[in-house]
Amino acid sequence: MADQQQQQPAKTKEELEAEQQKAKEQLQAILDQSRPKHLGYGIASGVGNILGAAVGAVGIVVLAPTLGLGVGAKQGGILGGTVGLVGGVVVGAVGGVALAVGGAVQGVTQVIRGAAATPEAIIAPSQGKWWNEVEGKWILTKLDEEYQNMLDVPQDDEDILGDAIKDAEKSTKPPGAVTASKVVDTAYYDALEIAPDAEPSKVKRQYYLLARKYHPDRVGKDDKVCADKFKDIAEAYQVLSDPELRSKYDSEGKDGLSADRTGVASDGVNQPDPALLFAFLFGSDKFGDYIGRLATATSAVVADSPKIGPTEARTLQHRRVTRLALKLAERL
Repeated sequence: MADQQQQQPAKTKEELEAEQQKAKEQLQAILDQSRPKHLGYGIASGVGNILGAAVGAVGIVVLAPTLGLGVGAKQGGILGGTVGLVGGVVVGAVGGVALAVGGAVQGVTQVIRGAAATPEAIIAPSQGKWWNEVEGKWILTKLDEEYQNMLDVPQDDEDILGDAIKDAEKSTKPPGAVTASKVVDTAYYDALEIAPDAEPSKVKRQYYLLARKYHPDRVGKDDKVCADKFKDIAEAYQVLSDPELRSKYDSEGKDGLSADRTGVASDGVNQPDPALLFAFLFGSDKFGDYIGRLATATSAVVADSPKIGPTEARTLQHRRVTRLALKLAERL
């Protein structure tokens, strides 16, 4: 274990600085989201903080002595239990007071912040501004400026998603590839073009990509081959996205998915409509100009990559709504 730890390359100064900057941005994002829009929001948030802290304080006061008694009695009998009980009472009292005071301070702070934000909340709407819940501030959108800013932005957001997509593609199995994983049947894995040891995030990614490729909205409703492929993909995803069904399928094959054993029939009974399943999860390309690419679709494309954090997600969302606003302006 020590040798393995020594073999791990040390992070460069640039990597450490990048991680620190990302942590700061994530913390700032949390603080921005907690900023109240006006006094009403501040009061609601403040009361919530105070009540939450009060409940937590009561929990500590009640649980600490009980835990202290149990641990003490287990280690030192009656005497140990007595000491543990007394210690638990002290810890519970101190912890409960600290938590209650902290919650009260946070609550009062939120009320004050709400009061301070009220004048702007009254004036901002008349200036054409709108409240951004994610960033916690009033925004003035100028489409002409947004249009200029979007000219150099890749339509597919490759500048943000590129590295995450490359990482996601590394574990995708090429059609016909041989795998050493031990499963009874690989038909569903072959349908999604993944290896039997693929992670759940890769299963979702492949379903999204292939379902879009063979979706009737793209290939036409008269293409029988693509329609069958689309149904096979949906059936495979329904099974492989469910941990229990996937485990049974790996060990018993499709025979293990009979209705009397799993509640899911292999002959299509109780199977959801493939098009409805896809639309429910990721939206529909047919309405792309009206809703854009949903966050669930982005998550599927990058296989839930940790490289897409809150900052990147906010940027993608901003681009999405800007593109939709520009398209709407064109139609008007």
